[in-house]
Amino acid sequence: FFLSAMDGAAAMEIDVGELPADPNIGKSVRGLRQLWIDKELCDVVLVAEGTTFHAHSTVLAAASSSFYKCLACLGMQPGGASELMIKFEDIRHPEAVKAMLECIYGADDALYEPSSEDANRDILTLADRFQIGPLRERAAAWLLNGLTTKNVLQRLAVCDEFQLAEVRVAILEQLTANPSALFALAQDPEVLKVPGVLQDLLVRVLKLLGCGCAPPKTCEKRVGGKAAGGPPLTGRSGHASSSARRAGA
Repeated sequence: FFLSAMDGAAAMEIDVGELPADPNIGKSVRGLRQLWIDKELCDVVLVAEGTTFHAHSTVLAAASSSFYKCLACLGMQPGGASELMIKFEDIRHPEAVKAMLECIYGADDALYEPSSEDANRDILTLADRFQIGPLRERAAAWLLNGLTTKNVLQRLAVCDEFQLAEVRVAILEQLTANPSALFALAQDPEVLKVPGVLQDLLVRVLKLLGCGCAPPKTCEKRVGGKAAGGPPLTGRSGHASSSARRAGA
């Protein structure tokens, strides 16, 4: 670390060495997390499927503007209780609320291991609802792990639902790089329910086969003197074929 000193018009650099580490750095974050773990001084209860989680309103409000608005509305209600309550009616997996709180309280060492595809979807729902970027990143990264032909369609559907374009592209790239998985997926009747995925896979396969050039111009046929799209009905000479003339005779 250098300090610059000015003596008139002359500049001088003084090396004071490395500054001592501040023992209080991160102490407040660790303290808040410990208060959350011990359920001390909590004033908010989050409920999902009958499971309750305690938290601090100031921490939630600082982490998310959506939480701030929600808590502000609850706090303004007449006759409000000393402990605010937020119920998540659409969240079927309480572990999703726990994962959100772990992310908010800076539990970076906590393993991200949702129990199912639906649990991860609930986590994405909360991440989007309360605009918690790090939580969304964890849930999105999880979609790329443990891909199988049984879960790939569901994960692609989640990518579409939550607009995870980069993850979707990465999954499709893994599919096109694995012919066996691609063949198994093509035989799955469930793939017919996601025509967009079918189209993307077809385009990628065609590009791998060298068919990435512009599509040929549509041929025209003439019916009653008017041009119509489709392959020509006449032979190369522009007249009806001899077999057609014989049939007409």
